[in-house]
Amino acid sequence: MTGRMFFSDKERFAELLNLHLYHGEKVLLPENLIQRKREYPPLADGCGPKSRDILMEDTKRKVCYGVELETETDYSMPERIMVYDACEYERQIRAIGRKHLEEGTYVNFREKKSRIKVDDFLLPTVTVVLYLGEGHWEGKRRLVDMFHLPEYAADLSGSGICDYGFSLLEADFLRTEDHKTDLKEFFQAMQCRQDRERLKHLLCSDGFQRLDPETELVIAAHLNIRRLVRRMKKGEVPMCKAFEDLMQEERRNGRKEGIEKGIKKGKKEGKKAERLGIIGRMKKEGLEEAQIIRLTKCTKEEYAEAPGI
Repeated sequence: MTGRMFFSDKERFAELLNLHLYHGEKVLLPENLIQRKREYPPLADGCGPKSRDILMEDTKRKVCYGVELETETDYSMPERIMVYDACEYERQIRAIGRKHLEEGTYVNFREKKSRIKVDDFLLPTVTVVLYLGEGHWEGKRRLVDMFHLPEYAADLSGSGICDYGFSLLEADFLRTEDHKTDLKEFFQAMQCRQDRERLKHLLCSDGFQRLDPETELVIAAHLNIRRLVRRMKKGEVPMCKAFEDLMQEERRNGRKEGIEKGIKKGKKEGKKAERLGIIGRMKKEGLEEAQIIRLTKCTKEEYAEAPGI
């Protein structure tokens, strides 16, 4: 939910799609965008309604843009996007049909059967997947890749098989310097998730000091460090300070854990030495191996390791 609100900001949304769909050209303008809430009915038994993460309508260019936010790979994504887009077109057709029925503008059975008239048009829908997980997307990006086609059918030209794909943006591999909004800091942080020291310096840099608390919480949530989010919410602590405190606490806990492990290891080695000493003394007193093993319940390896006569 946090990510949906963050990326639904019209300025961020326009910048993201302009950079990665239109090579930086200002095709989408924030003032022309209207967010649409969409929940589509289930298409199969046992499946609940399908909801889009974000859908914006460009009222000037008459195009709908959807963004799906994914933290894990979805192996069925090409089919899922196809269903979302098909449901959106079906919703538009139903809306046009209702309008014609209400206004009584159908002139023949063909129009009523089609639900739209020959001069009606739909708004095209462009759907983008923004992968916020670590590394590369591991799923397929085209519907045809989900089919097990023989080699002779790999070329779809003239095969009659229709394909469907989607645009994919991977947070770990976007050019952060191209962004002018706080998406720059968001993607910079995502790309430092595996390097705590680098992340610490980044969070304390000037760009991050200018972020508002809401943006900091979104970044912290997508870093997947729950203790960081809790610390920030509990004390209303800036992200940089909260992260430094968390790292110091982890170092202290690491040292404490190391000391405790050392103590446990020393005790264990001490008990082992004491046990081997007893076995050694029994050897010197001339007791047989079988008798020593029976009395001490030691292993043959321990018996061999104990000092002999």
